[in-house]
Amino acid sequence: MLRGSDLHTLTCEVCAETCEQCGDSCEQFENDPQLQACAQACRSCADACQAMAEEAGVE
Repeated sequence: MLRGSDLHTLTCEVCAETCEQCGDSCEQFENDPQLQACAQACRSCADACQAMAEEAGVE
């Protein structure tokens, strides 16, 4: 990111997708508070990665 790599936006997009899928997986365990917290953390990570991708010009 700091050196302006052409792969920056792709990395952010992959990060967002990975975190979304992790959140989906964790969310399936509705009765497990730890996995629900994991799902929230994954969603937060996905939002941050998506924001970085959008800032770099990718939506």
